Amino acid sequence: GLEYVRAAVMAGATVDEIAPRISFFWGISMNFYMEVAKLRAARQLWAKLMRKHFSPSNPKSLLLRTHCQTSGWSLQQQEPYNNIVRTTVEAMAAVMGGTQSLHTNAFDEAIGLPTDFSASLARNTQLILSEETGLPQTVDPWGGSYMMESLTATLVEEAEAIVTEVEAMGGMAQAVATGMPKRRIEEAATRKQARIDSGTDVIVGVNKYTSGREQPQPELRVIDNTKVRAAPGGG
Repeated sequence: GLEYVRAAVMAGATVDEIAPRISFFWGISMNFYMEVAKLRAARQLWAKLMRKHFSPSNPKSLLLRTHCQTSGWSLQQQEPYNNIVRTTVEAMAAVMGGTQSLHTNAFDEAIGLPTDFSASLARNTQLILSEETGLPQTVDPWGGSYMMESLTATLVEEAEAIVTEVEAMGGMAQAVATGMPKRRIEEAATRKQARIDSGTDVIVGVNKYTSGREQPQPELRVIDNTKVRAAPGGG
């Protein structure tokens, strides 16, 4: 975000012209409290960085606009109907964290392209949370919780340290050129997979609580490639 705003300002735009137009895309995983705190921390950190580096006059320049998508990584091929619950938990975390918009994945995306049925379930997950639970009616429902405020503050502090590290390298473009972000992501992914492989992190139906019997499998969407190729523009 800083890199985009800085580039726009250098090109002649003002911070108040560009900052309110920037939005961020977040993936939401199964670590429920962490995901809520992540969105809260991001808003606090963005406002802090905007004030520090650009001194905007428009309050909207301090606001973090977010779109969230439930995790594709958490979807499992084994016992795929469990993915409906996973997507619901992740969607709840995004809503409680204050996302402005949300995409919920279909439960069968770990296996193939979503069917009409699985896509409708993904849509209805959002509708049920919106219309039947009252979740969207309260702004920042975790505000004031000692656990949540402490976790949010910790994330702000740790994220700010990473931003400072990136800035010392000359900005995100330079950091990407060195491979630093890619390396950090790979290291985190390796640690996570090791915890799953060892059973430290439980994935229900995968490394614990497996049924031991054959599970019903969802109907898969089958694409007729000959029809696709024959369609106009299909090559």
